Amino acid sequence: MKVLIQRIRNLSLYRKFALAILSLGLIPMFVIFPLMIRQAAIANLQSIRTNYEQAAGHIASSTENVLSVYDNISKIMYQYTGSENALNVGQYYVNFDLLRQVLTLQDPERKLEMESFLQSLDQVDAYVYAVHFLTDAEAPIGSLDFHYSYRRTYFSDLENLKETYGYDALDRTSKKLMLIGPHPTRYYSGTSDEVFTVARNYYDLRGMIGQEKYIGTLFIDIDMTRLTNMLKTMQLGEEADYFLMMEDGVCLYSTVEEAVGASGEEVLLGYPEKNYDRMISDVGEYGLTCIAEVSKTHAYASVNSMIQLILLLGLVVLVILLFGAYLFSKTLTRPLYDMMDQMKKVESGAFDIHLPVKSNDEIGELSRRFNEMSHELEKYINQSYVARIRQSEAELTAIKSQIYPHFLYNTLEIIRMTAVENQDEQVSRMIDSLSQQIHYLIGSVEDTVPLEKELDILKKYVFLLNCRIEGKVNLDIEMEEALHPMIPKLILQPIVENAYVHGIRPKTGSGNILVSVSREGALLEISVLDNGVGMNEEELSKLKDLLQGDEPGIKNEYNWQSIGMKNVQDRLRFLYGEDYGLSIASTVGLGTSVQIRMPYFSENAGCEENYDPNDTCG
Repeated sequence: MKVLIQRIRNLSLYRKFALAILSLGLIPMFVIFPLMIRQAAIANLQSIRTNYEQAAGHIASSTENVLSVYDNISKIMYQYTGSENALNVGQYYVNFDLLRQVLTLQDPERKLEMESFLQSLDQVDAYVYAVHFLTDAEAPIGSLDFHYSYRRTYFSDLENLKETYGYDALDRTSKKLMLIGPHPTRYYSGTSDEVFTVARNYYDLRGMIGQEKYIGTLFIDIDMTRLTNMLKTMQLGEEADYFLMMEDGVCLYSTVEEAVGASGEEVLLGYPEKNYDRMISDVGEYGLTCIAEVSKTHAYASVNSMIQLILLLGLVVLVILLFGAYLFSKTLTRPLYDMMDQMKKVESGAFDIHLPVKSNDEIGELSRRFNEMSHELEKYINQSYVARIRQSEAELTAIKSQIYPHFLYNTLEIIRMTAVENQDEQVSRMIDSLSQQIHYLIGSVEDTVPLEKELDILKKYVFLLNCRIEGKVNLDIEMEEALHPMIPKLILQPIVENAYVHGIRPKTGSGNILVSVSREGALLEISVLDNGVGMNEEELSKLKDLLQGDEPGIKNEYNWQSIGMKNVQDRLRFLYGEDYGLSIASTVGLGTSVQIRMPYFSENAGCEENYDPNDTCG
């Protein structure tokens, strides 16, 4: 804790202001915004879950209502009154027992009467596909089967029907409507339409309550379009998949076509909990439940959008807070930093400064006092020390300018004379060449020199170069004797050095460098040609870009360390304008040509008459 406090104390005033403002703003924001996001997300998620739960419940209840219709239809057997063409057996029996009496008739009367009964059921609802009535061997009337369908006329396979219905395992004690899942109608010849089936057992109601004898079972096939049309009217979204499950775990209907008729485990296997939320409705009267599998990615997109909106709002608040902290801190600390900058100038000896006074607060008062202090300090310094210090500096500079070159020349001369006494002519020549080059470099600083002088120094440079590399470079110079131009100092040596380093040194054997001087009117052209390795187009383009640009020459990825050539280019353009300078051409394997273009200056006459009058002679 002490270390943290000490670090805060060591912060600049600007950072302390910013830290204080951000602390006052960010701490409440980081506390409030997460709570806002959490509460809003919980409320929105709960609302979404409630909507899907209601949708699942609505699907289940709507299906229950549909089944209740067929439940009532299946009870018609107990109110059957017989047909006009059948025998009038009902004159001795009540209605609820009439069907049992019909079943005891002999064919063809029984068949006609049962066909009439099943036909009446088939016509009650437009979605009824077929109606069947089956009895088994244990029934008082024995094993019988009756079938009717308005849509299909030929019933072909009783065993297929019983297997599809699971008739042998049917609960013959159930007095409720029974539901059989989706299945094809292969028991009719030439068809496999999809239906689901409702069934109801029929009993002899004459006995004691609870001990009624089983007579048979009524089966009503319902077209699956009944459920399809029901779900279409609900206009369910695509964010969730709905599964209407029966009591035995079979999917009665679903928005996913492949799931219809499958078991619940198979249906829900493809919905992992991490990607889906599951809502289950209550179990209805007929054992139905509706399961809604909701994709979190799609269903909760609105929650994510809301969270993103809140985060965006928080980001905007944060940006505004940071910007406000920046402006506030800068307003308070900028004058102090300005004052510190002026103090540095005072430290370096500049006392003629004046801080602007923009306010009447403490900062403004401090600025006025600083101006007064610097003014008084300047007056005092000028009176006491400036003259003496400047005189001492002038004397010291003069002494240095005399001692350094004189000492260097004397030392080189002693070394040269020693080499002569030892009869080492090459070392003597090398020292003499080096001495003249140094004298040329650190001698007078005039802008231009005679070309002959520049060429003489260039020869000595190549001589020293060949001493080190044993005759690697052959230098040739072509110039008319009548030409005596003046050129800027040290513009040839960097080009020749570049020709050796990047052209001749990488090749095998010695190389040639030709310096050609020519004049065309007011234009002086100096060409430096080498027969080195040359440059490819990419390297040449990089070098040209470097010479044309504003950046100084540096070593880059193509290894062109062209500081000297860049310096020559910049000097020529500074002295004579953008139309003058260096132009380069190169061919791989043949060599490189560097051309210098500049105005022609005569050694005796100065600028030529036809030279641009706006230019200076230098």
